[in-house]
This record gives sequence, C-alpha cells and structure tokens, in this order.
Amino acid sequence: MKMKYLIVIYTLFFICSCAVNPVTGKQDLVLLSESDELALGRKTNEEVLKQYTIYDNPVLQNYVQNIGSKLAAKSHRANLNYQFTVLDSKEVNAFALPGGYVYVTRGLMAYLNSEAELAAVLGHEIGHVTARHSVRQHSATQLTNIGAVLTSIFVPGITQASNQLVQFAGGALLRGYGRTHELEADRLGAEYLARTNYNPEAMLDVIRVLKNQELFDKDLAKAEGREPRTYHGVFSTHPDNDTRLQEVVATAKTLSEAGKTNYVGHDEYISLIDKLVFGDSPRDGILRGRQFFHEGLGFSMHFPEQWNVSNQPDRLILNPITGDALIQISTDNLNKSLSPRDYMIQRLQLTNLTNESALNINGFAAHTGISLINNKQSSIAGRFTVIYFQKRVYIIAGMTKDPDTLAKYDKTITDTAKSFHALTNDEKILAKPLRINIVKAKNNTRFASLAKQSPLENNAESQLRLLNAKYPTGEPVNNSLIKIIK
Repeated sequence: MKMKYLIVIYTLFFICSCAVNPVTGKQDLVLLSESDELALGRKTNEEVLKQYTIYDNPVLQNYVQNIGSKLAAKSHRANLNYQFTVLDSKEVNAFALPGGYVYVTRGLMAYLNSEAELAAVLGHEIGHVTARHSVRQHSATQLTNIGAVLTSIFVPGITQASNQLVQFAGGALLRGYGRTHELEADRLGAEYLARTNYNPEAMLDVIRVLKNQELFDKDLAKAEGREPRTYHGVFSTHPDNDTRLQEVVATAKTLSEAGKTNYVGHDEYISLIDKLVFGDSPRDGILRGRQFFHEGLGFSMHFPEQWNVSNQPDRLILNPITGDALIQISTDNLNKSLSPRDYMIQRLQLTNLTNESALNINGFAAHTGISLINNKQSSIAGRFTVIYFQKRVYIIAGMTKDPDTLAKYDKTITDTAKSFHALTNDEKILAKPLRINIVKAKNNTRFASLAKQSPLENNAESQLRLLNAKYPTGEPVNNSLIKIIK
C-alpha cells in the first residue's frame, strides 16, 4: 500500500511542469506542452465543425481572416497559425480554442457596426490564446482531478474525476473563463487593437452594443418564459463604464504608432455585411410566426401557440412556458424497407406501444402510439409519430415529465404531427431567410416607420435600434449607412 502512495505522488510530481507564459514571462504550472495544446485545438476544432456550419461567404470569411491575422501578427504568439472562422449561427457569440482557432458567429457580426468593433472581438479572443487561458484552465482542472485520485486512496469510495481533453474543451471553453482571465483578455485585446492601429475604444463600443442586446433579450426571455441568451466573454462580465476596463483602454492608446490615426472603418464594415443572413438559416429551416418552413427538405409544419422553439442543427425542440413537456422533431434516412410501425419498434425500440394507429398525414404514410420510457430516475411518457416523406422518416416525439400529464398535451402533440405537409409553391417564398440590407438614412428616417415596413415580427423597432447601436431611443443620422431587415 505504501508503494501505491509513492507511485501516485511521483506521478503528480512528474506531470506537473512549469512553462513560461508568453504574455507575462512568468512561470505557469501547466500540464500541456505547446504541441499538446495544438493537438487539443485541432481535435476540438473538428468537434466544433460537427456542431456548426461555416458561413458560406468566401469574401466575408477572407475579410475576417485578414483582420484577425493582422491582430495576431502583433500578439505575443505570432508564431501560431491562427484560423478565424465565421459560423453560420444566429447565436450572438465568439470563442477561441487552444492553438489559435477563433470563431465568430454571423449572429454577433449582425450587431457590430465597424471593422474596429470586429477587431475588438477577435483581439479579445486572441488574448485568450496568447495567454494560454485554456491550457491554464485545463491544468487547474486536471490538478483537481489528481487530487481526487489521491483522495480516493485515503477515502475509499470516492470516484476519480473525468479528464477527457475534448470534453473539457467543448464544455468549459464554450462557457467562458473566470473573471481574472477575461480581464487579462480585455487588456491584451486592447493592446493588439492599438498595435494594429485600430481604436482601442472599440472595445467599449462592442460592450455597449451587446449589453443593450442582452438587456433587450432578458425582457424578451421573461415574456417568453425562457432563459436569456448571453455572450460568454468580457461583454457579459462588466459594463462599458467599468473603471478597470476604462484604464485598460487608456493604457492601450499609448501603444498606438506615432503619427497614425486609429482606424474605425464603419462604412467599410457595414457595406461588407450587406445581405448577411439574419436569424434562422435556410439550412436549418425558417420559422415565421408559428409556421416552420424547410425548403431543402421540402416540408412545412405548424407549431402550437405560446410554445418556445429552439432550432438546433439536428432537431427542433418545442417547449411550453410551463416547462413540463416538450416536442422534439428529428429526421432519419430510410435505408431499409420497414413499415412506419416496424420502424418505431425496431429503430426507436418502442416495444410497449399503446393507443397506436396507422395514419395518413396529408398523403404520407405514418404511425403513432404512446410509449413509456423507463430510466433509473423516473418514467417518461411519450406520444411518438413517424411520418414517411421523400425517402426520409420524420420523428415527432412529444414527452412529459409526469406520465399523468401526457393527456393534457396529447392533442397538441398530435395536431403538431398532423400539420406536417409538403412545402407549397407559395410557402417556398416564405422559406427564404431574412437578410440585412444596408441603406442610407434620410433626414426624416425614423426607426418607427422602418419597423412598420419590416418583416421582423416582434419588437421590430427595438431590434432595428439594437442592430444600429441606437438602443433604446436613438434615431438614424442623416446620410449615415444603416441596417434594415428584408
């Protein structure tokens, strides 16, 4: 037993090594070498691109890559091969992986209003890479796990903590870092902005824009009975008047090259995001009010009133405000000749079907039934319907936390499934995405009048102000370029 203690203690000593932090020049206790860091980044990048699609606009992708590369060249780790990618997601987010993989969503880009603001976002994420925040955070997690191993020797029955690298990167990195790391990334991002002759005050502009967007979404989320969406990084940790951030920006300004004007690039950026997809992507389907259209798959459905809709890459999730039920809609390839009922039994493994019946849903073969799914904690009741359409099967699964509650929602679940139909020619027009359009404001242009002409269904006036950094009461400036939605 004593030998076991010695082996663990020796292992702890052996794997813990100090490395010089590229930013501070001080020793950091880390468990990953730079080659390990790069390997982790490559692997996690593969996982990210399984969850997200790259936005199909080579001009915009090159624009972001060029800006990011300029900033990275002035960073503390200019030797890395940085990759900057615009993701086809309506989420308002940006994040970085170990080794120089930086991502920004088109959803975030829609709310930015200058090249300098985009550079501020990219610079902040580069700061996480150059300071090796992901590696330091991983090392701290691993040391905790090692402590759990030691504890399990002395206190039998305690389970060793998980130490899977990709699981860590896919979870902790996308959630963000602690306050200390975010503040350091602020300082580094502002420094890289100044060294590349962008205005460091763009950091404050971004925070102001996204803080307003966050405030708006909090009110909207409360009305819709859901959690608000927030940006993970610096822009969710403090306001634009934070004293420390103001000091960071002021210090960064002293690093700008003498005789050169700090670049903002409002009109250049605004012009480049003209026709940017706004909101739902046609790849994932378009939600208009309660009607859902998917041109690529050729179908449409109607969703229940007052249910929230989460349009995910591989499924749709519908929830009532009460949160005691959900409807999940997914699809699968039909690679074997099975009846809809046999598919439910063999592929979905629903062997205890009750209240079942064969259906013809708008001309398509279907089958429905209720099944009780048992797990270790509880039993979940579900109404399952499968529909065969164009060599694919569509699975509409409605479930409730309490089996006794299923009867309350059964008609809603069934009606949702029965609304499935082939996309009509008229509906194909509605299946097109909304896009940002850039126009020049006139002296009498007002957001209230623009909202009346907008296809935005809810809070159009507030959304237009948010997009143009005029929230909550600002108005367009004569002859300025502004964003509208068409």
